[in-house]
Amino acid sequence: MSDIDNEQINPILVEFLDADSFEDKYKLLVATPTLDFDDLLIDNMASSIDVVIGDGDIESRLQDLKNCVRTRAKYEQARYRR
Repeated sequence: MSDIDNEQINPILVEFLDADSFEDKYKLLVATPTLDFDDLLIDNMASSIDVVIGDGDIESRLQDLKNCVRTRAKYEQARYRR
């Protein structure tokens, strides 16, 4: 049995990965309580969208991730309007 079989994948990460747009990803980040986040979850979410979130406390790292996702959502919306 592999290590992945022994570990449960965080359902918040699964929902983030399955989101259809950056707007949906942002809504998930905003709706999820800060206490549900940890460094590994933030790192995995950031990695999935090809960004790196610097060191710091969970709240500041989460805010940085929200800023990155919100920025991508704005560009995504602009692209669809063309």
